[in-house]
Amino acid sequence: MSCSIWEKSGSIAEQFWKNGRADFPIYDMHGHMGEHYAIYFKRCEAPEMAKHLRRIGVRRLVFSHHLVLWGEMRNAEVIEMIKPYDGLFRVYVGINPHFQENIKEDLALFDSWAPHAVGLKFLAGYHGVKVSDKRYEYALAFANERHLPVLNHTWGTCTCGNGPIMLEVAQKYPNVTFLMGHSIFGDWEYARRVVKETPGNTYLELTAIPGENGRIEQLVEDVGSDRIVYGTDMPWFDEYQAVGGVLSAKITEDDMRNILYRNAQKILKED
Repeated sequence: MSCSIWEKSGSIAEQFWKNGRADFPIYDMHGHMGEHYAIYFKRCEAPEMAKHLRRIGVRRLVFSHHLVLWGEMRNAEVIEMIKPYDGLFRVYVGINPHFQENIKEDLALFDSWAPHAVGLKFLAGYHGVKVSDKRYEYALAFANERHLPVLNHTWGTCTCGNGPIMLEVAQKYPNVTFLMGHSIFGDWEYARRVVKETPGNTYLELTAIPGENGRIEQLVEDVGSDRIVYGTDMPWFDEYQAVGGVLSAKITEDDMRNILYRNAQKILKED
């Protein structure tokens, strides 16, 4: 293989460099919306985000709202925000384990929010509650019953949602599709183990990884491109940088398609 797959005439990477837009559907499985303290976002509300996503060719951004995750907004408000955008946005219902009544009330409405709500979002490390804690049991049982995806923030230094904990939880709830946000960043051996030692229901998610030289190639080698999904943490990271990282990686075009949309379509049960 040449040093750059996009050197091949007619490749999806070449088309992207020329046009600045994908001619394939991009599925971003890790996004957010709304302001966040101590940082400026150029685009963090639906209208500006939608323009940027459509410019690059994103078909779906699956996101959770910052304010929901911190208990300052309810999921029902977010559902109403994204209805005018023709399916561009899909929502992870934000789960804050410190607000147990909110969890039960929101999940009671989950089915009525179809097709806008598609899964759940955990921020275990920031909330300081292990995913194996009983405060997550109601949400996990709900997701297991409905075969839902659950995106959980993971990082190599975090003790609340990594390694052995995720092995235990993924084995306990085999019908949940667990997305390891940031791929347990920095603890790559645990990332590999979580995928290899669970019953096919775990995926690594790429936020923050495209800037790591050679890391996408290593993850593909370790777990296979069929167990990796694309994500950006938008508005924290930019779609162009993240897509460029995948298309620049020394992996096959088939691998790229798996990561950028095929695996997400399978998880979301879309064509």
